[in-house]
Amino acid sequence: MATAVATGLDAAALAAFHRDGFVVPSFRFEGAQLARLQALSRKLVADNPHLADRPMNSPHIPGSGGQGLKSTDGWLEFVTHPALLDMMEQILGPDLILWGTNLFYKRPETGPATAWHRDAVNNTIIKPLETVACWVAVTDSKIENSCLRFIPGSHRKRELGNHIQVPREDLTFGTILDPAEYDEGTAVDVELEAGQMVLFDVFSIHGARHNLGRLERTGFAMRYMPATSHYDHDATPEYHRSRPEFGHDTRPLMLVRGVDRCGRNDFRRGHPG
Repeated sequence: MATAVATGLDAAALAAFHRDGFVVPSFRFEGAQLARLQALSRKLVADNPHLADRPMNSPHIPGSGGQGLKSTDGWLEFVTHPALLDMMEQILGPDLILWGTNLFYKRPETGPATAWHRDAVNNTIIKPLETVACWVAVTDSKIENSCLRFIPGSHRKRELGNHIQVPREDLTFGTILDPAEYDEGTAVDVELEAGQMVLFDVFSIHGARHNLGRLERTGFAMRYMPATSHYDHDATPEYHRSRPEFGHDTRPLMLVRGVDRCGRNDFRRGHPG
């Protein structure tokens, strides 16, 4: 792993990430920039009402992938933000690939829960498997409207864990970790104001309650990997091919910093045209 640099995460925040598997950095989107992200998100939800409460896959590349998502330009301002890439460089190294984005919208009062899971179980086509997600609170994300929750230190064993895949209407997606693998009593609720973000490791156990509050909860996730790793589109399991909210076989890759050290990553797959 890379060491700390002058910008991005300070020493305490970087240590917290490695210790806990997640951290809320001091950097945040605010002002006019946050307003632009909120406007993009509202439009995406309005243009794709059939996907409300489900992961909206790769809105940053309009016309990409197999979900049929209706999106517009403007998202690249966020996925390529220098301060965000500086933080990712501290954790993943100087050569960075954005391999996916998702908008997660949960309607108020009846929004689905997100079962405890490790993202790693869905990302095994990345070899070696090293990935960090940046989850931005587009709206305030509090306990009452389904903020993210984490099991601190659950990333350290670098294990996929035993999951079952059961599509259920009351869940954002049906990836469910065996309850014997974690102690929910140790969970930490990560409440965020709009514009704040949490960075977390691909092996960190996380989830979220149902949104029973009066306010919607919207989050924009950006997923990065070191360019020393290979994103093997062709190794996508059948389950993830058949579920467009995953769509790993059509994820559009973007080199956002440095060079493709692996040399085998496909930067054409999933891009329109």
